[in-house]
Amino acid sequence: MVAAGRHGRVLIADDKADIRNLLMARLRLDPQLEVVGEASNGAEVITKVGELNPTALILDLQMPVMSGEEAIPILRSLAPQLRIVAFSAFVGVQEGLSGSWCPDAEIAKGGDLKDLIQAVHRLLADRPDDVIEVEIGGFEIGLARHLVASWSSLEQDVRAATPPGDPTADLLALTGVFLSLREQVRRASAQALTATQLKLSTRRATAQGSRRALASLEPAVARALDPLHSRLLEVLAGDPAASPSAPRSIEIQPLAG
Repeated sequence: MVAAGRHGRVLIADDKADIRNLLMARLRLDPQLEVVGEASNGAEVITKVGELNPTALILDLQMPVMSGEEAIPILRSLAPQLRIVAFSAFVGVQEGLSGSWCPDAEIAKGGDLKDLIQAVHRLLADRPDDVIEVEIGGFEIGLARHLVASWSSLEQDVRAATPPGDPTADLLALTGVFLSLREQVRRASAQALTATQLKLSTRRATAQGSRRALASLEPAVARALDPLHSRLLEVLAGDPAASPSAPRSIEIQPLAG
């Protein structure tokens, strides 16, 4: 159960309004759970997670614009502590979702909603044990802003040239990393800072997938992202699985500015 005195903040994502309404009505019967918002596609989920800071997400996997499957690898770096329950019409779909695709739990649609509520409580009772933290290093604000914007302009072309499957999950994981870094740069810029220390908090499988994506980029793309490309390769080079309970922290000297 959710710890006494603490409410689980739940975001509901489903493209069907009647499903969202049903879930909201059921969740509101639980005094320990608070529905903080809803979304109808994966792109909305990513925005709402940033705005509402939920602790749990009930996520339909098949949605228009961006599916729930596509949103999961991105969310792992934007909100690594977020507990994701796939609420799917297909029993056993989680078995086909590995690595950064994988939700924290899966409940089939059409069953007793009590099972869904219990899954949310079970996940909120424990923190994920595979969150890692890395220090990337110091960057001048103008350079950092240019590098994260470069990935935004290159991402679609890179994804278009990538066959479906696990490589797509790795690229989505990398997109989540860059979105996290972009938010850090935005906050530093808003404070009129001239430099910022970038860091990353993510899930283990996402870190591994992001590094695979970085390593597979075409040389021209990698050069466009350097020195951030090289630094991410270095800080994600270890095996986080070797010590899952301890954050990884690698000190890198800031760029001369």
